[in-house]
Amino acid sequence: MLRFGFCGSGRFAAQSLSLISEKARPEWVITNAPRPSGRGIRLQNTPVFNKAEEIGLEIRTTERLSADAGTLEWIKISMPDLILVIDFGHMIKEPLLSMTELGCINIHPSMLPSYRGSAPLQRALMDGLRETGVTIFRLDEGMDSGPVLDRVSVSIADEDDTASLMDKTCRAGCEKLLEYLTQIPPEGWRFLPQGTEGVSLAPKIEKSEGRIDWDDSCKKISDRVRALSLSPGTYCDCGGKRLRIHKVSPSDGSGKPGELLGLEDGFPVIACGSGAIVLKQVQPEGKKIQNADEWIRGSRIRAGDIIC
Repeated sequence: MLRFGFCGSGRFAAQSLSLISEKARPEWVITNAPRPSGRGIRLQNTPVFNKAEEIGLEIRTTERLSADAGTLEWIKISMPDLILVIDFGHMIKEPLLSMTELGCINIHPSMLPSYRGSAPLQRALMDGLRETGVTIFRLDEGMDSGPVLDRVSVSIADEDDTASLMDKTCRAGCEKLLEYLTQIPPEGWRFLPQGTEGVSLAPKIEKSEGRIDWDDSCKKISDRVRALSLSPGTYCDCGGKRLRIHKVSPSDGSGKPGELLGLEDGFPVIACGSGAIVLKQVQPEGKKIQNADEWIRGSRIRAGDIIC
């Protein structure tokens, strides 16, 4: 069994740690130091810290790993065969890149070289893809540009959102990675350089990207909601207040973009640039998430009114 360390911070990393640890236990876990969160500005541990603590793994936190001399020396002392770096949020540099025999191995939820960057799942959903994948590769000094060990394709269903697609890609990637960690000896690992064709970027999602543009098609709006409703949130303005939109479904109909066309089984139907969508779940400003049929009954908007 190969000895490995684990570096990660976010939800994708926490789920990966959980799945991998069921069959192969990391020597240790490194994650981001606690950071302020919420209105109370309380320090909050990362999802990986919480998961590692639950599993009972040795944990070390850092602000910036590649510049953290103490933590780098600590890694040298334990010297695993490789380091898994998943959803960590750090640029990994030398000497860490080549510190271990097999280097730093990453699970990236796209078919590299497509969708390099921090938001591959959201960007794939926003682009309306029907298939994506997960790539296992060795880190180099570029952004998601290192040589590839393996890839697994993953289908995208109409009902998938970022959370469900994260689960699909994480499970597919961890299952494939565990084959290498537990069944395939290192001399059987083959890393191939990424091609130069099909390179695309998946930059960090900005909050402003969550605003709904009703001039877009119902398909494009639906894809945006699936991609961004979890974070940072999709929204529009209604009566001078922000209305967050958590769930929608496509519908027939036409009208001025943003116009309330009527109700479908009690749920509001809004015209888009082409087609229409049904609001299923919304969150009025300052209130909790609620079904849109409940919200429309208590609102003052009527058929023919425009939301923007």
